[in-house]
Amino acid sequence: MSVDLLIAGGGLAGLAAAARATDLGLSVMVVEKGDAVGGSAALSAGIVWTAPDLQTARRVAPEGDPALQRALVEGFEPAVQRVRDLGVAVSERWSGQMGFGVAYHVDMPSLLAALRARAGAVRLRTAVRALCAGGARLDDGTEVHAGAVLLATGGFQGDPDLVKTFIGPHADAMPVRSNPGSVGDGLRIGRAAGASLSGRLGRFYGHLIPDRIDGFGPDRYLPLTQYHSRHAILVNLDGRRFTDESLGDETSNQLLLCQRDGRGVLLCDERVRREHAVGAPYPHGQVVDRFAAAAEAGARLVSAGALAELVEAIGAWGVDTGEVARTVADSAVLREPPFHALAVAPCITFTFGGLRVDPDGRVLDAAGRWVGNLYAAGADAGGLQGPGYLGGLALGLVFGPRAADAIAAGSAAARGSR
Repeated sequence: MSVDLLIAGGGLAGLAAAARATDLGLSVMVVEKGDAVGGSAALSAGIVWTAPDLQTARRVAPEGDPALQRALVEGFEPAVQRVRDLGVAVSERWSGQMGFGVAYHVDMPSLLAALRARAGAVRLRTAVRALCAGGARLDDGTEVHAGAVLLATGGFQGDPDLVKTFIGPHADAMPVRSNPGSVGDGLRIGRAAGASLSGRLGRFYGHLIPDRIDGFGPDRYLPLTQYHSRHAILVNLDGRRFTDESLGDETSNQLLLCQRDGRGVLLCDERVRREHAVGAPYPHGQVVDRFAAAAEAGARLVSAGALAELVEAIGAWGVDTGEVARTVADSAVLREPPFHALAVAPCITFTFGGLRVDPDGRVLDAAGRWVGNLYAAGADAGGLQGPGYLGGLALGLVFGPRAADAIAAGSAAARGSR
């Protein structure tokens, strides 16, 4: 069996790469270990977004690789146009996503269907297990000769051991808010082939969710996300604030993991509940009362007419009441009764760390040399973000096709040299 490009993973990055590669005349095989394509993108709200310019990207994610960030920002609008060219519905553009980004809403089921229709051969319930001379070996023993291999398996957030190793204590207990099958397959395959790891292995994207709830499946990913935390107060179990909440829920989520027991309490007044916790967090977002959803899920949630009463109530959750009383007394945020408190915990959607790559997705070793004909895209390619978040779906739509362009150019050059 021989193809120009073998892709490990049928999520958005893999399918976008496959569709672009077939358009460029390459023969492609996509190998997806799940029962269906789509990966984490199939579970998303379809918000495609990133920073409007490199200056903003550097401000939000100063730990990330500037070359990767430039490629993302410059490739964003062309990637959205490619979605439109497929006949997929794309909304108007809006600004202010996550406080700074530009965004579109995309009909994700239609996009995934359109990409699969152009992706070449797709094998489900099959996985790439290892690279071998001139290609890769699948888990059924099949060897596929490939001019290039692209790793797009979605990151390693679904593997508790890897998450604990690279992110730290309590990380293995975080609920996964994405495809649970993303367990580091691409990371392991790349490492076995000599690839280097990127920076920012301890950083990740996720959101605060209610603590100790009864189940956390895809139907609860959006209703239980506490997007409004940027307007509230977040304290740890010692009763102290430990972050500037206005930096965003995705930043507070990372920092909460570092606190005692990785747990905290979100405090707000009635105005914040009414204006931010109820309704859609962004255009085309899901309209929901997030406190009511938390209560329905069995979360620890309390409301009180006076701050002293609220402080006493959350003391039963193991919070230092003396310290939290001083914290709320110093706050100008809690003004309009009743006041509300929700016990919260961090979760993980995907990892910022992964394989080290260049802007075209070439996987690099410790010396910065290209590892064979190996590429990575999506969450398998690390080092672009941190500590701030610059997008998720956009990574697949920009870097999947960009890798395909590089592979096609390399294939054409190889034919020309013969």
